[in-house]
Amino acid sequence: MELHERIAFVRKAAGLTQEQLGEKLGVTRQAVSKWESNQATPDAVTVARLCAELHVSADFVLLGKEPDGSAAAQPSTVTCPC
Repeated sequence: MELHERIAFVRKAAGLTQEQLGEKLGVTRQAVSKWESNQATPDAVTVARLCAELHVSADFVLLGKEPDGSAAAQPSTVTCPC
């Protein structure tokens, strides 16, 4: 799973729309849409805010690593570290 897929995954796991996530992070819905469609990448400060707001680890969002340190191999086996 790539960064843009993990952003969408944690947003959906939190039960948020793109617009709601954008409001929490101080960005537009269009920005969130671009991240999730791999047309743009959020900056480090925004990723940190996303992790704090959604209570997920930066290791998971950025690297796809579960809290135990293992890499997430398949999207179907990824669990949200919320």
